[in-house]
Parts: sequence; structure tokens; C-alpha cells
Amino acid sequence: NNSIREGKGAVVAFLGEAVAKRVLKGEFNNTYDYDVVYADGTKVDVKTKERTVPPKPYYECSVADFNTRQNCDEYAFVSVLNTLKEAWYLGKITKPDFYKKAVFHRKGELDPTNNFTFKADCYNIPISLLHP
Repeated sequence: NNSIREGKGAVVAFLGEAVAKRVLKGEFNNTYDYDVVYADGTKVDVKTKERTVPPKPYYECSVADFNTRQNCDEYAFVSVLNTLKEAWYLGKITKPDFYKKAVFHRKGELDPTNNFTFKADCYNIPISLLHP
């Protein structure tokens, strides 16, 4: 649920959450609003993309417009290779900083940098703007 994709997308999302939990050393708490909680109570929602190649710093991380009201403090981003054999923790950003720096794209819009047609309204930010 709450994924732009169905089926395999749920497996990719679960793997992303497991990677983020391990890197962030938080407690797994899979709710609609967040996935990981730090000891201090900070709530992190993990966003995962399936990729066909290892991510580059200029690749983008996304939050779908229908997920902007999630009650979390930070977003963490993970990429999972389409073979499901490799995954990369890309970084995190506070929710307010994400929306200050992200670019909004409409469903059906073409991204001229990679010829991707957006499948849903979403906000994008390059990996290079995330924090470890």
C-alpha cells in the first residue's frame, strides 16, 4: 500500500526499510506515517526506489504528493537493485528541508534529464543534497 507501484514494489519497499533501520540504528515501527524511530523519538519515513544500475549522486529521490501529510520528522532514502541483490542507503533529510529543496513534478510530465515520465505527482531531490 501507499506505493506508486504494486506487487514487487512492496518487496523493494520492505528491503529499503530493513536497510535504513540497520544504518540508522533505530527501532522498526512500520506505520503509514513512519518506519523507523530513533531513541529520542524522531520518526523517519523510508522512501525506496528500485533501480537497474547503482545510484549516482545526481540521481533523484522522490516523495509522492499523496504521501506529503505523513506524520514524520525525516525522510531516509534507499535504492534497491532490480535483482534484489544489492541496496544502497543514500541519506536522509528533515521533512521541512526536503520541501524547501525539492522540485515538484506532475504526473505525465517528462523529466528531460533522463526521459522518465512521472507516474504520479511527486517531489524530487538529488541524492547529493541528502545528509549521511
